[in-house]
Amino acid sequence: MTREEMFAVVKANMQEIVEAAKGRDILETDSMRDIGADSLEIVEVVSRSMKQLRIKVPRTELTKAENLKDLLDLFERSAASIPTPPDR
Repeated sequence: MTREEMFAVVKANMQEIVEAAKGRDILETDSMRDIGADSLEIVEVVSRSMKQLRIKVPRTELTKAENLKDLLDLFERSAASIPTPPDR
């Protein structure tokens, strides 16, 4: 999965969960708090996004993400560490 595809998942979840994000242009440099998300909405967006992307990032790492770019960096590293199944 590409970074752009991951970002699309995160943006879709932001716009579905966070009222203030609906119809807003969301950029990688934005923080979820700046967009208007409260702490419960942030947890829901991140949890739902990780589930849809089939990745896991430790909570200790997630707390380091200051904006969506940092979150996507974590998602990319996590996705890269998942072994791909061999071709059959």
